[in-house]
Amino acid sequence: MKKYWTVFKMSWARELEYRFNFFLWRLRSFIGMTLLYFVWFSLTLKGKFAGFTEAELFTYVFGANILRSIIFGSQTRNIAEEINNGWFSRYLLMPINHFWFEFFRELAQRTLNFISSIFEVGIFILIAKPNFILEKNFSSLTFFFFSIILALFLYYLLSYLVSLVAFWSREAMGPRFLFEWLLEFSSGAYFPLSVFSEFLFFTLMSLPFAYLLYFPLSIYLEKMHNSELINFFALELIWIFVIAFITKYIWSKGLKRFTGEGI
Repeated sequence: MKKYWTVFKMSWARELEYRFNFFLWRLRSFIGMTLLYFVWFSLTLKGKFAGFTEAELFTYVFGANILRSIIFGSQTRNIAEEINNGWFSRYLLMPINHFWFEFFRELAQRTLNFISSIFEVGIFILIAKPNFILEKNFSSLTFFFFSIILALFLYYLLSYLVSLVAFWSREAMGPRFLFEWLLEFSSGAYFPLSVFSEFLFFTLMSLPFAYLLYFPLSIYLEKMHNSELINFFALELIWIFVIAFITKYIWSKGLKRFTGEGI
């Protein structure tokens, strides 16, 4: 465990080396949150929208900005590049588990983004003074934090799996782009999924993406009954085990194809 903690600290230091890039990334996030705020503000001028009050929608927007920073990550994009240029070989010679090595390397970036996003949301609230909900129910908060932990692992598994496409193709960024586009839309990053029709909503809830943002935020806003929570948590756990199994299988098959080209 000590070596992975060292990976975390080194990745943290590396993220802080490129301060201007980090600033631009957080500025992009802040602008996106601001635009979403004004979109929902205009839609709630006459009261509720799709069953959400003004305070609920604003809480959703702020919560999505914070959760994206800790759940979503970009370090696994490097896996495909390292496989294609041969740098991936060095990990096979190290006494590490590559899966957990990448996880802690990405966790450093997520933690830094998480701290920054809280700071950004705090500044926005102080300036705009919007209505938002501060949840105090212990049961809801417990389920909320548990759902975040599951979402973090679910995203990482999905992202890691997509990056392993590079074992078979040099054009791994194409599937990666499609994955991220589908992820943003289907996870509820821009709007609550419940605004869709009942059929489309349950279709999206049957996929793993909805459990990354929409599900945790719905728990926080107390939009789900206990019976629904049990069913959705069970489905999310099933997805985690299925994707973990597929990832392990693809990893073992990919290693047999890896030639170290580019070294």
